[in-house]
Amino acid sequence: MSALTLPASLAERARAGTLAHAYILRGETPEARRAAAAALAAAMVCQGEAPPCGVCKPCQKAAKGIHPDVITIAPEPGKELTVDQVRRLRQDAYIRPNEAKRKVYILEDAQRMNQSAQNAFLKILEDGPAYAAFLLLTPSPDALLATVRSRCELIRAEASAAERDPELERKAGELAYLLLGTDKWRLVSWCVDHEKDKREDAVALLEGARQAVLRYRDGKTTPRAVRMAGVLRELTAQLNANANVGCVLGRLWAEAGEA
Repeated sequence: MSALTLPASLAERARAGTLAHAYILRGETPEARRAAAAALAAAMVCQGEAPPCGVCKPCQKAAKGIHPDVITIAPEPGKELTVDQVRRLRQDAYIRPNEAKRKVYILEDAQRMNQSAQNAFLKILEDGPAYAAFLLLTPSPDALLATVRSRCELIRAEASAAERDPELERKAGELAYLLLGTDKWRLVSWCVDHEKDKREDAVALLEGARQAVLRYRDGKTTPRAVRMAGVLRELTAQLNANANVGCVLGRLWAEAGEA
């Protein structure tokens, strides 16, 4: 799964602890919808300072699909999401979370709930426990009952810039490799080559590199990966606040040398 990244508005709400209890995640591809759901679910169970941090144990479990409080419900191939599945979800929702403060249910292909299933789901949306959260994944929100839609916030799930641009993904992967390695002069050369990039291109590169750093981490590189992921997050925020690209890349090289 891709690294855990939220849009800025949702990330701010995650930090403030004000995420809603129900979202419809609309996206053209299943991959984009699942990535958005994974990031949002991780934010809800994260124990780091800036949810989803991507490095705490709850985030890692959510990313691997093994967090006990993140439950995915999907229809069988070619079939509907049934009222029985929704009733089981509703029953399970009243069992308190195992580890996290919230219990998150991800409903794939939510548009395949028949009307009876949606009416049963509406009851848990309206009267469910405060810790329960629901993420409805669908390419067609209009297929859901208006009463269901009105109780959910709508999010457009889009592929990341790196996923849409193979060349950008390659460059971001190269930067991640250099940040996790020991060849500081190659990193200097990379930063010099990109110091005149457009700000939006640099933002996409640093965010793509942060995602790659989190994917590449292993037992030996975890401490460095954790630090560099945090540095990349901070520097991306500076670029979004109109910091100079060359200055930001200079700091990136300096931070990598100290990591």
